[in-house]
Amino acid sequence: MNDKILIATDGSEIGNRALDCAAELSARLGYDLCIMHVLLHDRPSDELTRLVGSEHLAKHFHRAKTDKQSGPISAFADVFPDAADETARARAMVVLGDLIVDRASRRAQDAGAQNVTTRVCVGDCADEILDMAECEKPKMIVLGRRGLGRVRETLLGSVSQKVLHHAPCTVVIAQ
Repeated sequence: MNDKILIATDGSEIGNRALDCAAELSARLGYDLCIMHVLLHDRPSDELTRLVGSEHLAKHFHRAKTDKQSGPISAFADVFPDAADETARARAMVVLGDLIVDRASRRAQDAGAQNVTTRVCVGDCADEILDMAECEKPKMIVLGRRGLGRVRETLLGSVSQKVLHHAPCTVVIAQ
């Protein structure tokens, strides 16, 4: 069987609810699960801080703190203090992206998801999800209704809205 579910996650609470939904569907339907994350290179640092905090990712970087730093990690700069230049920031985003998909993969497998694979992409979130859907040919795409973006008043975020309107398959939006 080559049926597949594509789940896009950003590591947020809503992203985790979408992941749980996709993992349950994978387990019940026997579909493979492909977990993807699009790197957040263009996000402002306050949103990166929310991302680090939303998944308690800061504790994974606690050991990397130097003796000069004290107190809890509360900002992206605390996690990656050398991220001032673009090269270091890009490396930091790759590390964070890999951590997000690794944690998502373990969570999905624990929930019984079948044949879990992961992908990390760079680019516009909606475009990358749609491109991955063209390559992977999933039966469905699962994503959260909104991610880490600032606009929280809308029912659907711009990424979920674009994917919903342009996807070549069924799209499931998790609340």
